Amino acid sequence: MKVYVLANGMNHNSLKHELIACDDKTETFSFPSWTALIVHPEGNILFDAACHKESWQLPFIMQNLHMTEEDTPMFRIGQLGLKPEDINYIVLSHMHPDHHGYIDRFPNAEIIVSDDEFTNMMKLYALGKIDFGQDYTYFIEKKLNWKLFPSDQKTQKLMDGVTIYNFGRGHSFGQLGLFLELPKSGNKLLISDVIYSSENVGPPVREPGRCMDMPAWHKHVEEVPKLAKELGAEIWYGHDLAQFETLIKSTEGFYE
Repeated sequence: MKVYVLANGMNHNSLKHELIACDDKTETFSFPSWTALIVHPEGNILFDAACHKESWQLPFIMQNLHMTEEDTPMFRIGQLGLKPEDINYIVLSHMHPDHHGYIDRFPNAEIIVSDDEFTNMMKLYALGKIDFGQDYTYFIEKKLNWKLFPSDQKTQKLMDGVTIYNFGRGHSFGQLGLFLELPKSGNKLLISDVIYSSENVGPPVREPGRCMDMPAWHKHVEEVPKLAKELGAEIWYGHDLAQFETLIKSTEGFYE
């Protein structure tokens, strides 16, 4: 198994308090957009599908995204000799535009997503209560191959050394992560936006400005580091610039 970190652009001049509590509500910072590709003897997995670089997907967030064609996941996997048709699974951490941007571009992929997340987001879409409903209209028209991860199931072994973790509510209605067993590089626990950054964990704990269920988020801040310790795994956060800068990018190498 080889794990590639795909750099998918950078969000500049974004309001920091949206992700990490700070006294100055006008303070801005930069944070990365990235996905992970797992190349495995049993198939190829994409963890998340990046932001879409077009502004029609939630412009008030995407306006700060600096992303080129080279940053798209399709281009990144192409640099590694793969085609979109070669992706067997997309494990979608949650259904927000900076993570579901290109799920329609991988025609053979089964899209695994939390049942709670899918059901509740589609309900909000049907009620006209989300700002990016046009995304869902498009995805429904494309008749994508969805597979809903059961709400009451905590883990599922997807492949040898690859386990899906169901983190449940918090940042969104339902969040999935991946535990990767890597004998040479060390185990990794990919958590996406369950916790944005190590800065949120602290000490002190610093809440995000955007969160669907804050009590559940606090539970994650307490329990996820404990889980990582039990698994002997390094946590890979969803939007931690300092950590991202230390990671080996797909253009440089891989983890195994």
